[in-house]
Parts: sequence; C-alpha cells; structure tokens
Amino acid sequence: MGPGAYAQVRVREPVGERVLGETITIGGVGAQIVVPGVEPGTALLIERHKGVWVVEPSAAPVRFNGRRLTTARDLRRDDTLALGDAQIVVADVSRTLLRLNVCHLVDNATVAPAATVATLTLGDDGDEDIEIHPLGTLRVPPLAKTGAPESHTSVGSGIRQRWLIPAVVVAALMPVAIVASLLQTVSVDMSPADARVLTPGTLLSIRSGNSLLLLPGKHRVRAERNGYIAAQTDIVVRTDDVNGVRLRLEKLPGRLRVDTNGIAATVSVDGVEVGHAPGLLSIPAGQRTLMISAPRRLDYIASISVAGAGELQELKAALQPSWGALKVLSIPDGAHVSVDGEEGGVAPVTIDAPAGVRRIRIAATGWKTWESSVVLKAGETLAVGPVTLGQPDAHLTLRSNPAGADATVAGTHLGRTPTEIDLPAGIAHQVVLSAPGYKNWIQAVFADPGRKLTLVAHLEPVLVRVSVQGDPADAELLIDGVARGQTPQSFSLPATEHRIEIRKQGFLPFKGTVRPEAGLDRTVQYHLTSAP
Repeated sequence: MGPGAYAQVRVREPVGERVLGETITIGGVGAQIVVPGVEPGTALLIERHKGVWVVEPSAAPVRFNGRRLTTARDLRRDDTLALGDAQIVVADVSRTLLRLNVCHLVDNATVAPAATVATLTLGDDGDEDIEIHPLGTLRVPPLAKTGAPESHTSVGSGIRQRWLIPAVVVAALMPVAIVASLLQTVSVDMSPADARVLTPGTLLSIRSGNSLLLLPGKHRVRAERNGYIAAQTDIVVRTDDVNGVRLRLEKLPGRLRVDTNGIAATVSVDGVEVGHAPGLLSIPAGQRTLMISAPRRLDYIASISVAGAGELQELKAALQPSWGALKVLSIPDGAHVSVDGEEGGVAPVTIDAPAGVRRIRIAATGWKTWESSVVLKAGETLAVGPVTLGQPDAHLTLRSNPAGADATVAGTHLGRTPTEIDLPAGIAHQVVLSAPGYKNWIQAVFADPGRKLTLVAHLEPVLVRVSVQGDPADAELLIDGVARGQTPQSFSLPATEHRIEIRKQGFLPFKGTVRPEAGLDRTVQYHLTSAP
C-alpha cells in the first residue's frame, strides 16, 4: 500500500457521521461537506502532506481560531474554522486520522439566554485582543403565570426570585472565576518598551503593564512597532514556574537620497555595495562608512549616522575629478604619442590620463624618439611642446677579441663587448675598449644620422716574463689548466692572473696563482712534499 492509502477523515455532522478520504472539500453546493451560508463551490481544501493535515482557503472568507485565514495552515487538535453559518472543530488529529465536528449555526432550535451577561468588543479587522465588558445589571425574564391560586403564585414567585437572581449571578461569574484562577503572569522584557504586544492564536490574553496574563500551555508572543522589524517567540506557560519572555525589535533600514550632481556612481556601505547614485538607497540603521566611486573621479568617503526606521535623509556628494588631459604638440606633425606605454594618437593630440606622474613618448620615422616624464594634476589640461624631434642616432655594434672588454664613449661606460650603442648624430665619438692584461683599444667614429656601424676590436695583450722553478725538477707544469711541459721553464704571459699547478708522481701537487704586472717579471718557486 502507498504511504497514504490508509489515511481517512471522519466527519460528524448534524445528519450523522461519515468517513472520507485524505483530501476533502468544504463549502457550498458541490463540495464534499456542505455548510449553510456559503456560495456554491469549494471554500476550504483539507489535504494530508507527509503525515500533516493542512487546510488551505479559497475565495470565501474563513476565520481560523478567530483570525482571518489567508495562507495554508497545519491543523491541530481544538483548532476552529468559522465558515458561513457553520463552525468546523478539529476533534482529533494524527498522521493517518482526522476527526472533524461540523456545527451548523442556523436551522437549529435554541433556547434564548436568560440575560445578556457580557458584551464582546472586537476591532475592525478582528485581530485585536479580546476585552470583556460586564453589563451593569442582569435581568431575568419573569416566570409565566399558571392556573394556581393567586396567593400561592405570588408567594412562590417571590421565593423563586430571591434565590434565582443570586444563582444566575453565581452561575455567570463562576466560569470567569475559574478562568481567572488559571491565568498565569508572564513578564515581558521588550525593547523598545512602547511596542505593541500580540498573542496570535491565543483566545484569552490580558496585558497589564510589563506583564501578560495567559492560560497554561504553549503560546506565541509577538511585538510590533512602526519602523521596526517585528519580533516573536514561542513560550510554554507553566503553573509551577516563573514565566517570562524577552523580545528585541530591530529598526528598519533608513532611506538615504544621494545627490552626485548627475554623475553616475556606485555606493558602498561598510565595504559592501548597496546600489547606485544619484538615487534613493536603503541603508541599515547605525553609524556607517559610505564610499561613492565613479570613473575618473576621486572616491568620496564619509561617515554618516543613519537614523533608520524608514526615515528619509539627504546627502549631497561633490565628486572631484581624478583625471587630467595632456595636450601634446610635435615638430614635425604626425609623430606618434604614447602615455605610459599606451598609444595616444598622432600629434597634435589631447589625451585624457589619470593624475600623477606620466611618461610621454613621441616617435616618428626618420627622427629621434623623445621621452620625458611630466606631473599631471587632476582636472587640469597640461600642454607638452611643441617638442622638436632631432635627427636619429647612429647605431654602433661593437665586438672585441677577447670578449668582455669594457666600452666607454666620451668617458661614459656603455657596457661590455659584445654590445650595441646609440651615438648622437652629426658628431665624432671616441670609442675606448679596455680589458685587464691588454692594451686599450681606441677608435674615432663619426655618427651619421640613422647610420648603422659595426666595429670589431682585436686587443693586444701586455706580456710579462714568468719563470717557474723548484724542487724536485722535471715536474709537470700546467698554466690555466693547459700543460706547458716540465719544470724549470720561463714564459711570456699576459698581465692578468694565472693559475699555476705543478705535480709529480710520489709527491703532493702544488697549486697557486700569479698576477704579473707590466714591466715587472715574476718567478714562482715551489717545493713538493713526498706523498704519505
């Protein structure tokens, strides 16, 4: 069987009792359960969802436990539905069984009450707390005369009146006394203190200062106030305990109208984007840090106190520009202009750029490229030029043998060979190459505009006499890792540092360095020690 195949609804009506399935309709003619005072069709739908019985209203007005039913609600024991001229009471409910008692309020013979003992005052929407106002007097209808003798009737009537009036009063006040004895005091700690306290779903609730009088059982206490988010909680009132409830209402956001003088911007509050300006924004109440950002504008930052509770506040923000403009002129016209490496167009040209230090480059074919840095202020237009481009440099490619020689032009070190050097056009330049142990190489070069030159320098070494001798003789000699025969020997070596190694079988090897200098001969004296 399916999970709901055995669920059923048992309905007790004035005409008898019957059993229906797990989905029933209540309303006028055409519904499964027809009640008086309702237009034809379905007014209520009761269904079972995963073991829970749910009632859902249709078009007709329905009251659920004294309040207007607008959304689907789950049914519990003793819940009361008022529909037309009938009341439907939940007698019992479980996962698979729902018992309903249908009571018609018309077409039934009733006995008029002996007197009006109280009046019931409700608000316009029927959702206010119930206040019971007792009447000033109780009037009991006189007893009808019978055929008994007049004297006996008068005496009997007086006796009955003497005990009947107190009996009616006691009977009328006894339920009130019983209910009053059951009421429990529930202290209410609420902020703000002037919020309105409601007990939805509770038939009897009396507020006295900072307390509520409620019957034992489960209740829902709700606090409401204009400009605040409602707060509610469920409590269980017990007769043998101290009962209390604490409710804190949070202010609704405030409304902030931001005026940026027509500049489209993004607004952030405490680092979180909340909308766009100009316009009306919803901002949480409290002390907030506001930042307004717009393209090419400085960020506007302000600390504001938002009143909240829907209160409207105004803020006028003057957004200052963060960009400026560069007006670049060149001679000749038509040179390409770039700012911070980004192409800006052909001179003459005006380029928008962020404020600060900007690097400008002006280049044209057949002319020398011009580069410079400028300081641009926000909101200003800075004129650059006219810049007269000079003749293009000559391009020199320089190599040497051996490589690694230091290259200088006009006393300025320009790198080590092989290297490439740009030389200002129209003049002669003296190029000098130098390396340790070699004579300086000097060459004059005339830089024709745009000319490409290549020079290869052969450096002449400075030779110095170096002698190697020692004990024992006939040892193997290596200079800079290259075998040079047997000792003793003399060599002419460049005036640079050299590695000397001497070795012979049966002896520990000798290793050392020698750095000859121009005009000063060197002698290396060794003595080998026998191996262990």
